[in-house]
Amino acid sequence: MALFDSINQLNESRKQTGRRRFLVGSIGMVASYFGYRWWRDRPRPVAQRKTQYITSNQDFYNVSIIPGYTAKVSRETWRLEVYGDQGGGYKLSYDELLKLERRRVYKTFMCVGNEVGGPAMGNAEWTVTPLAPILEKVLNRKRAGLLVVFYALDGFYSSVPLEVAMSDQSFLAYEMNGETLPNSHGYPARVLLPAIYGMKQPRWVSKIQVTDRGESGYWEKRGWCSECKVKMTARIDAAISQSDGKYLVTGIAYCGAQAVGQVEVSFDEGATWQDVKINSERFPNAWATWEYLWQPEKKGEQILTARVRDASGERQINSYSGSFPSGSTGYHQVIVSV
Repeated sequence: MALFDSINQLNESRKQTGRRRFLVGSIGMVASYFGYRWWRDRPRPVAQRKTQYITSNQDFYNVSIIPGYTAKVSRETWRLEVYGDQGGGYKLSYDELLKLERRRVYKTFMCVGNEVGGPAMGNAEWTVTPLAPILEKVLNRKRAGLLVVFYALDGFYSSVPLEVAMSDQSFLAYEMNGETLPNSHGYPARVLLPAIYGMKQPRWVSKIQVTDRGESGYWEKRGWCSECKVKMTARIDAAISQSDGKYLVTGIAYCGAQAVGQVEVSFDEGATWQDVKINSERFPNAWATWEYLWQPEKKGEQILTARVRDASGERQINSYSGSFPSGSTGYHQVIVSV
Protein backbone atom coordinates (compact mmCIF):
# COMPACT_ATOMS: atom_id res chain seq x y z
CA MET A 1 0.00 0.00 0.00
CA ALA A 2 2.83 2.36 0.84
CA LEU A 3 4.23 1.80 -2.63
CA PHE A 4 0.89 2.67 -4.26
CA ASP A 5 0.56 5.77 -2.04
CA SER A 6 4.00 6.95 -3.16
CA ILE A 7 3.14 6.40 -6.83
CA ASN A 8 -0.15 8.32 -6.42
CA GLN A 9 1.67 11.20 -4.74
CA LEU A 10 4.24 11.27 -7.55
CA ASN A 11 1.51 11.28 -10.23
CA GLU A 12 -0.38 14.09 -8.46
CA SER A 13 2.82 16.12 -8.20
CA ARG A 14 3.46 15.64 -11.92
CA LYS A 15 -0.10 16.72 -12.73
CA GLN A 16 0.30 19.90 -10.68
CA THR A 17 3.64 20.66 -12.35
CA GLY A 18 2.09 20.01 -15.77
CA ARG A 19 -0.82 22.33 -15.02
CA ARG A 20 1.55 25.07 -13.85
CA ARG A 21 3.65 24.71 -17.00
CA PHE A 22 0.55 24.79 -19.19
CA LEU A 23 -0.76 27.88 -17.41
CA VAL A 24 2.57 29.72 -17.66
CA GLY A 25 2.94 28.70 -21.31
CA SER A 26 -0.61 29.83 -22.13
CA ILE A 27 -0.07 33.19 -20.44
CA GLY A 28 3.16 33.60 -22.40
CA MET A 29 1.44 32.79 -25.69
CA VAL A 30 -1.40 35.24 -24.99
CA ALA A 31 1.09 37.96 -24.02
CA SER A 32 3.10 37.31 -27.17
CA TYR A 33 -0.04 37.47 -29.33
CA PHE A 34 -1.22 40.79 -27.90
CA GLY A 35 2.33 42.12 -28.03
CA TYR A 36 2.49 41.25 -31.71
CA ARG A 37 -0.89 42.92 -32.33
CA TRP A 38 0.34 46.07 -30.57
CA TRP A 39 3.48 46.07 -32.70
CA ARG A 40 1.52 45.40 -35.91
CA ASP A 41 -1.18 48.03 -35.38
CA ARG A 42 0.79 50.85 -33.74
CA PRO A 43 1.40 54.13 -35.65
CA ARG A 44 4.85 54.35 -37.21
CA PRO A 45 6.88 57.26 -38.59
CA VAL A 46 5.60 58.34 -42.00
CA ALA A 47 7.47 56.52 -44.78
CA GLN A 48 8.02 59.65 -46.91
CA ARG A 49 7.26 57.79 -50.13
CA LYS A 50 6.86 59.72 -53.36
CA THR A 51 3.16 59.52 -54.27
CA GLN A 52 2.69 58.73 -57.96
CA TYR A 53 -0.32 57.55 -59.91
CA ILE A 54 1.77 55.17 -62.02
CA THR A 55 4.21 52.74 -60.41
CA SER A 56 7.21 52.09 -62.64
CA ASN A 57 7.87 48.55 -63.82
CA GLN A 58 11.08 48.50 -61.77
CA ASP A 59 9.35 49.64 -58.55
CA PHE A 60 6.26 47.46 -58.89
CA TYR A 61 6.14 44.91 -56.06
CA ASN A 62 6.87 41.29 -56.92
CA VAL A 63 5.90 38.17 -54.95
CA SER A 64 6.45 34.73 -56.52
CA ILE A 65 6.26 31.11 -55.39
CA ILE A 66 9.77 30.78 -56.87
CA PRO A 67 11.77 33.94 -56.02
CA GLY A 68 13.47 35.37 -59.08
CA TYR A 69 11.64 33.03 -61.46
CA THR A 70 12.25 33.61 -65.17
CA ALA A 71 10.03 31.91 -67.72
CA LYS A 72 12.00 30.10 -70.40
CA VAL A 73 9.63 30.85 -73.24
CA SER A 74 9.75 32.94 -76.42
CA ARG A 75 7.23 34.79 -78.50
CA GLU A 76 7.46 32.03 -81.10
CA THR A 77 7.07 29.04 -78.75
CA TRP A 78 4.48 30.29 -76.25
CA ARG A 79 0.96 28.95 -76.58
CA LEU A 80 -2.03 29.63 -74.36
CA GLU A 81 -4.11 26.46 -74.03
CA VAL A 82 -7.83 27.04 -73.43
CA TYR A 83 -10.14 24.12 -72.55
CA GLY A 84 -13.84 23.81 -71.77
CA ASP A 85 -15.49 21.64 -69.15
CA GLN A 86 -16.57 19.15 -71.83
CA GLY A 87 -13.05 18.63 -73.18
CA GLY A 88 -13.00 20.87 -76.27
CA GLY A 89 -10.29 23.46 -76.58
CA TYR A 90 -7.79 25.36 -78.69
CA LYS A 91 -4.38 27.05 -78.51
CA LEU A 92 -3.62 30.73 -78.92
CA SER A 93 -0.23 31.97 -80.09
CA TYR A 94 1.36 35.25 -78.99
CA ASP A 95 0.85 36.82 -82.42
CA GLU A 96 -2.80 35.73 -82.38
CA LEU A 97 -3.17 37.27 -78.92
CA LEU A 98 -1.90 40.61 -80.22
CA LYS A 99 -4.53 40.60 -83.00
CA LEU A 100 -7.44 40.40 -80.54
CA GLU A 101 -9.35 43.44 -79.30
CA ARG A 102 -6.86 45.83 -77.71
CA ARG A 103 -7.48 48.14 -74.76
CA ARG A 104 -5.50 50.13 -72.22
CA VAL A 105 -6.67 50.05 -68.61
CA TYR A 106 -5.39 51.24 -65.25
CA LYS A 107 -5.24 48.48 -62.69
CA THR A 108 -3.91 48.26 -59.12
CA PHE A 109 -2.46 45.06 -57.72
CA MET A 110 -2.23 44.54 -53.97
CA CYS A 111 -0.71 41.55 -52.20
CA VAL A 112 -3.03 39.76 -49.77
CA GLY A 113 -0.13 39.77 -47.30
CA ASN A 114 0.27 43.54 -47.42
CA GLU A 115 -0.03 45.14 -43.97
CA VAL A 116 -2.12 48.29 -43.43
CA GLY A 117 -0.17 51.09 -45.10
CA GLY A 118 2.34 48.62 -46.54
CA PRO A 119 4.34 48.88 -49.79
CA ALA A 120 3.13 45.68 -51.54
CA MET A 121 0.86 47.62 -53.90
CA GLY A 122 1.28 49.09 -57.35
CA ASN A 123 -0.74 50.77 -60.08
CA ALA A 124 0.09 50.55 -63.77
CA GLU A 125 -1.33 51.09 -67.23
CA TRP A 126 -1.83 47.70 -68.88
CA THR A 127 -2.38 46.85 -72.52
CA VAL A 128 -4.94 44.07 -72.51
CA THR A 129 -7.50 42.03 -74.37
CA PRO A 130 -10.83 41.05 -72.76
CA LEU A 131 -10.86 37.55 -71.29
CA ALA A 132 -14.55 36.78 -71.96
CA PRO A 133 -14.27 36.26 -75.75
CA ILE A 134 -11.34 33.86 -75.20
CA LEU A 135 -13.47 31.77 -72.84
CA GLU A 136 -16.64 32.03 -74.88
CA LYS A 137 -15.18 29.74 -77.54
CA VAL A 138 -15.09 26.77 -75.14
CA LEU A 139 -18.29 27.35 -73.18
CA ASN A 140 -21.45 25.28 -73.55
CA ARG A 141 -24.99 26.05 -72.48
CA LYS A 142 -24.33 24.89 -68.93
CA ARG A 143 -22.62 27.72 -67.05
CA ALA A 144 -23.95 27.57 -63.49
CA GLY A 145 -21.42 26.40 -60.94
CA LEU A 146 -18.44 26.46 -63.30
CA LEU A 147 -14.95 27.53 -62.29
CA VAL A 148 -12.08 28.86 -64.39
CA VAL A 149 -8.63 27.60 -63.39
CA PHE A 150 -5.54 29.51 -64.52
CA TYR A 151 -2.21 27.68 -64.73
CA ALA A 152 1.17 29.39 -64.94
CA LEU A 153 4.57 28.32 -66.21
CA ASP A 154 6.10 28.50 -62.72
CA GLY A 155 3.68 25.89 -61.37
CA PHE A 156 1.25 28.37 -59.84
CA TYR A 157 -2.50 27.89 -60.31
CA SER A 158 -5.68 29.49 -59.01
CA SER A 159 -9.41 29.38 -59.74
CA VAL A 160 -12.29 31.85 -59.76
CA PRO A 161 -16.00 31.47 -60.49
CA LEU A 162 -16.87 31.69 -64.19
CA GLU A 163 -18.78 34.95 -63.65
CA VAL A 164 -15.61 36.62 -62.35
CA ALA A 165 -13.56 35.50 -65.35
CA MET A 166 -16.35 36.63 -67.72
CA SER A 167 -16.57 40.11 -66.16
CA ASP A 168 -16.05 43.09 -68.47
CA GLN A 169 -13.19 44.00 -66.10
CA SER A 170 -11.28 40.72 -66.63
CA PHE A 171 -8.39 40.73 -69.08
CA LEU A 172 -5.20 39.16 -70.35
CA ALA A 173 -2.38 41.72 -70.23
CA TYR A 174 0.72 41.69 -72.46
CA GLU A 175 2.11 45.21 -71.98
CA MET A 176 2.86 47.17 -68.81
CA ASN A 177 3.25 50.95 -68.85
CA GLY A 178 3.67 50.94 -72.62
CA GLU A 179 6.37 48.26 -72.67
CA THR A 180 6.24 44.56 -73.47
CA LEU A 181 5.33 42.81 -70.23
CA PRO A 182 8.59 42.34 -68.27
CA ASN A 183 9.49 38.75 -67.52
CA SER A 184 9.32 39.40 -63.78
CA HIS A 185 5.72 40.54 -64.22
CA GLY A 186 4.53 37.65 -66.33
CA TYR A 187 5.74 37.73 -69.93
CA PRO A 188 4.22 36.70 -72.28
CA ALA A 189 0.82 37.28 -70.60
CA ARG A 190 -0.76 37.65 -67.18
CA VAL A 191 -4.32 37.64 -65.86
CA LEU A 192 -6.11 40.78 -64.61
CA LEU A 193 -9.26 40.18 -62.54
CA PRO A 194 -11.46 42.69 -60.71
CA ALA A 195 -11.77 43.23 -56.96
CA ILE A 196 -9.45 40.43 -55.76
CA TYR A 197 -5.92 40.29 -54.39
CA GLY A 198 -2.89 39.65 -56.57
CA MET A 199 -2.51 36.08 -55.27
CA LYS A 200 -5.36 34.96 -57.58
CA GLN A 201 -4.13 36.67 -60.76
CA PRO A 202 -1.38 34.52 -62.30
CA ARG A 203 1.61 35.70 -64.28
CA TRP A 204 3.23 33.63 -67.05
CA VAL A 205 -0.19 32.15 -67.80
CA SER A 206 0.01 29.01 -69.94
CA LYS A 207 -3.36 27.26 -69.63
CA ILE A 208 -6.97 28.12 -68.84
CA GLN A 209 -9.36 25.33 -67.88
CA VAL A 210 -13.12 25.66 -67.40
CA THR A 211 -14.32 22.99 -64.98
CA ASP A 212 -17.30 21.92 -62.90
CA ARG A 213 -15.05 20.33 -60.26
CA GLY A 214 -14.00 22.14 -57.12
CA GLU A 215 -10.43 23.33 -57.55
CA SER A 216 -8.46 25.00 -54.79
CA GLY A 217 -5.45 27.15 -55.62
CA TYR A 218 -1.78 27.16 -54.69
CA TRP A 219 -2.12 29.68 -51.85
CA GLU A 220 -5.56 28.46 -50.80
CA LYS A 221 -4.07 25.04 -50.06
CA ARG A 222 -1.71 26.83 -47.69
CA GLY A 223 -4.50 28.41 -45.68
CA TRP A 224 -5.10 31.68 -47.51
CA CYS A 225 -8.54 32.87 -48.57
CA SER A 226 -10.52 31.48 -51.48
CA GLU A 227 -12.66 34.42 -52.59
CA CYS A 228 -10.01 36.98 -51.56
CA LYS A 229 -12.01 40.12 -52.17
CA VAL A 230 -9.87 43.25 -51.81
CA LYS A 231 -10.33 45.28 -48.61
CA MET A 232 -10.52 49.03 -49.18
CA THR A 233 -7.53 50.98 -47.94
CA ALA A 234 -6.15 54.51 -47.72
CA ARG A 235 -2.41 55.02 -47.23
CA ILE A 236 -0.46 58.07 -46.04
CA ASP A 237 2.76 58.25 -48.05
CA ALA A 238 4.41 61.49 -47.02
CA ALA A 239 4.16 64.70 -44.99
CA ILE A 240 6.37 67.27 -46.72
CA SER A 241 7.37 70.44 -44.86
CA GLN A 242 6.55 73.69 -46.71
CA SER A 243 8.25 77.07 -46.43
CA ASP A 244 5.24 78.61 -44.66
CA GLY A 245 5.20 76.03 -41.86
CA LYS A 246 2.47 73.88 -43.39
CA TYR A 247 2.86 70.25 -44.47
CA LEU A 248 1.73 68.71 -47.74
CA VAL A 249 0.28 65.31 -46.80
CA THR A 250 0.01 62.87 -49.73
CA GLY A 251 -1.12 59.32 -50.27
CA ILE A 252 -3.16 56.80 -52.24
CA ALA A 253 -6.53 55.10 -51.79
CA TYR A 254 -7.87 51.91 -53.34
CA CYS A 255 -11.40 50.48 -53.30
CA GLY A 256 -11.16 47.33 -55.43
CA ALA A 257 -13.77 47.12 -58.20
CA GLN A 258 -15.31 50.42 -57.13
CA ALA A 259 -13.78 53.79 -57.93
CA VAL A 260 -12.55 55.88 -55.00
CA GLY A 261 -15.26 58.15 -53.63
CA GLN A 262 -13.74 60.34 -50.90
CA VAL A 263 -10.66 60.22 -48.70
CA GLU A 264 -10.53 61.85 -45.26
CA VAL A 265 -7.67 62.54 -42.87
CA SER A 266 -7.68 63.13 -39.12
CA PHE A 267 -5.09 64.94 -37.03
CA ASP A 268 -6.67 64.15 -33.65
CA GLU A 269 -6.83 60.32 -33.80
CA GLY A 270 -10.28 60.21 -35.36
CA ALA A 271 -12.14 62.84 -33.32
CA THR A 272 -12.60 65.00 -36.43
CA TRP A 273 -12.04 64.40 -40.14
CA GLN A 274 -11.13 66.57 -43.12
CA ASP A 275 -11.86 65.89 -46.80
CA VAL A 276 -8.74 65.75 -48.97
CA LYS A 277 -8.21 66.72 -52.60
CA ILE A 278 -8.22 63.81 -55.04
CA ASN A 279 -5.65 64.78 -57.67
CA SER A 280 -5.89 61.86 -60.12
CA GLU A 281 -8.50 60.14 -62.23
CA ARG A 282 -10.85 57.75 -60.43
CA PHE A 283 -11.29 54.40 -62.13
CA PRO A 284 -12.66 51.06 -60.92
CA ASN A 285 -9.87 48.63 -59.95
CA ALA A 286 -7.28 51.42 -59.74
CA TRP A 287 -6.03 53.53 -56.89
CA ALA A 288 -6.41 57.31 -56.72
CA THR A 289 -3.82 59.76 -55.39
CA TRP A 290 -4.68 62.52 -52.91
CA GLU A 291 -3.18 65.43 -51.00
CA TYR A 292 -3.99 67.77 -48.13
CA LEU A 293 -2.26 70.99 -47.03
CA TRP A 294 -2.04 70.71 -43.24
CA GLN A 295 -1.31 73.48 -40.73
CA PRO A 296 -0.19 71.81 -37.44
CA GLU A 297 -1.65 73.42 -34.31
CA LYS A 298 1.21 72.35 -32.04
CA LYS A 299 4.80 71.15 -32.05
CA GLY A 300 6.00 67.63 -31.42
CA GLU A 301 4.85 64.24 -32.60
CA GLN A 302 1.45 64.19 -34.30
CA ILE A 303 -0.59 61.12 -35.28
CA LEU A 304 -2.23 61.30 -38.71
CA THR A 305 -4.99 58.89 -39.77
CA ALA A 306 -6.53 58.25 -43.22
CA ARG A 307 -9.70 56.50 -44.34
CA VAL A 308 -11.65 56.09 -47.59
CA ARG A 309 -15.14 55.40 -48.83
CA ASP A 310 -15.88 54.15 -52.33
CA ALA A 311 -18.02 55.71 -55.05
CA SER A 312 -21.10 53.90 -53.73
CA GLY A 313 -20.62 55.39 -50.25
CA GLU A 314 -19.33 52.27 -48.49
CA ARG A 315 -16.55 52.99 -45.98
CA GLN A 316 -13.49 50.86 -45.33
CA ILE A 317 -13.31 48.62 -42.26
CA ASN A 318 -11.85 50.50 -39.29
CA SER A 319 -11.05 47.56 -37.00
CA TYR A 320 -7.55 46.12 -37.29
CA SER A 321 -6.84 42.60 -38.49
CA GLY A 322 -3.74 40.85 -39.73
CA SER A 323 -3.34 39.95 -43.38
CA PHE A 324 -3.76 36.19 -42.88
CA PRO A 325 -5.90 34.66 -44.26
CA SER A 326 -7.97 37.23 -46.19
CA GLY A 327 -6.19 40.59 -46.18
CA SER A 328 -5.52 43.26 -43.55
CA THR A 329 -8.01 45.87 -42.37
CA GLY A 330 -7.84 49.07 -40.34
CA TYR A 331 -7.14 52.76 -40.77
CA HIS A 332 -3.56 53.71 -41.61
CA GLN A 333 -1.91 55.87 -38.94
CA VAL A 334 1.50 57.53 -39.09
CA ILE A 335 3.62 59.69 -36.80
CA VAL A 336 4.83 63.07 -38.06
CA SER A 337 7.28 65.18 -36.05
CA VAL A 338 6.72 68.94 -36.46
